[in-house]
Amino acid sequence: MSAIRTTITPADVAHRWAAAWSAPTPDAFVDLYAEDGEYFDVTFGVRRRGHDLIATRHRLWHAAVSDCGMTVDDVHTGDGFVVVEVTGRGTFSGDDLGGGKMKATGKPFSGRSVAVLVLNPELEIVSCREYYDRAVMPGGAATPFGE
Repeated sequence: MSAIRTTITPADVAHRWAAAWSAPTPDAFVDLYAEDGEYFDVTFGVRRRGHDLIATRHRLWHAAVSDCGMTVDDVHTGDGFVVVEVTGRGTFSGDDLGGGKMKATGKPFSGRSVAVLVLNPELEIVSCREYYDRAVMPGGAATPFGE
């Protein structure tokens, strides 16, 4: 356990999670997770466990949406968890996703997302479940997948 982890709050973890999703490399994102932590994209059913696979998820997303950015809209904390509401933005102009099933559209998007982060006593993420509506984005913007 690092000394830095003991000085942060669950709300800090939520803000760091959003900032790390926005970063071009996965290092800060992966560092938030316990060694056997899990990231689960509920909308697409993508589940990644462990630092290597979580880093792969981050790299694949940024290869598809290199200008990805998240803004924290609200944070809710509880005993052993934090819920972070964010607005994600970017342009799906890079690599295709889903093994080529989701073709890059070149279109910008903006959408709300909610992540439930379950934390261990060291405030590492042991489980992240991220939820968003891929069919309808706020403001009438199309999803990044052009559907």
